Amino acid sequence: MRKYVSIFLALILGLFFLQCSSSTEPENASPEPSRTPAQLTADEQSLLNSSNQFGLKLFREINAYEPDDKNLFVSPLSVSYALGMTLNGAKGACYDSMAAALEHRGLSLTQINENYKSLTAILENADPTVVFNIGNSIWSRAGKEIQPPFVTACRDYFDASVRVMDFPSPADTINHWVDVNTNGKITEIIKSPIHPDIAMLLINAIYFKGDWRIPFDTVDTRERKFYPASGGEIDCAFMLKDSEEDTTLRYFENDLFQAATIPYGDEGFCMSLFLPRETHTVDDIVAQMTETNWNSWLGGFVKASFKMHLPKFKMEYEIDLSDILKALGMEIAFDPGRADFSNLFVDGVGWIDQVKHKTFIRVDEKGTEAAAVTVVIFSDSLFPMLFFNRPFLFVIHEQASGAILFMGKMAEPEWED
Repeated sequence: MRKYVSIFLALILGLFFLQCSSSTEPENASPEPSRTPAQLTADEQSLLNSSNQFGLKLFREINAYEPDDKNLFVSPLSVSYALGMTLNGAKGACYDSMAAALEHRGLSLTQINENYKSLTAILENADPTVVFNIGNSIWSRAGKEIQPPFVTACRDYFDASVRVMDFPSPADTINHWVDVNTNGKITEIIKSPIHPDIAMLLINAIYFKGDWRIPFDTVDTRERKFYPASGGEIDCAFMLKDSEEDTTLRYFENDLFQAATIPYGDEGFCMSLFLPRETHTVDDIVAQMTETNWNSWLGGFVKASFKMHLPKFKMEYEIDLSDILKALGMEIAFDPGRADFSNLFVDGVGWIDQVKHKTFIRVDEKGTEAAAVTVVIFSDSLFPMLFFNRPFLFVIHEQASGAILFMGKMAEPEWED
């Protein structure tokens, strides 16, 4: 059964690894000379390779973290941008561990920043018929002084807006910014009220909308069976494409999978879908998705005669990436005793408390609409926070002797007057 659910998950994986452009430019900056993705400098290509390496290992880690039968959809580019900005505030071992996790080894911070900026300007011209917007913002707590060079770097290289707010406060303003920058596809990333222990929120938002180069014909859409990994079967609306009618389709196969690529717009972007062979699973494909294999597979797609049935779908996905990023080597940045963000905060006090990631995607006969938001939440509370908002143990005992009178586990609080 896993074979049938695999195309649903794998097509999600392929999407954002190929959708790496933006239509925004730094405020008050002169337009960069128009260049194509084929004209990247060595440094820009190095950053792109680093971003892909990070994205591939991020997805591998998330895939291992989540249940086998759960749909996944992430934007490695969004996470990379959010943490790329954050990198400007890190120092010492904290900086080194973050740069290594992001696969930015061998590049100076100046090179990293300049390459993010120039790569964005280049990729925004990859396909003028595709909408791809990227936005960055920083929201700091009033009274928490931010290092001026950090603000300058985020504004100059990431076109980030910087705002000061009184915490605690409602999250409406921040969520409205997310809503606008994802074209209404993600309306909330932070719950109200924003706790006063939060020192800063650093947010990246991405919005993508592309029509297929040649749309699926709605006349060919039929109800067919989909077989989830959990067993059983469900009815889904499947779209049909024939390479004899759509000559823009490309095909690739090996012992591990069969794959197809469907282009958007003027073919600057595309979606690649991977269907495991009978004896393999999506996990087998994900395990083999190194940068070397990825580049090799992309180079193997050719024109061929084939038909494909693809389900229409719409989904939302949300994950706390904190444990994932720690596992990838970023644990120092989350440790109040070891994190060094003195290039960010004037008082030197602050660490990453949480990295939240939220996505949306819709795929139909016309094309694809997708959005992603990543928020890096900094805390500077010097006191432990006990918030009993999940199951807990409680004991009533005599203090001097330690004699236990009662013990309990609260799984779900109940109350009646």
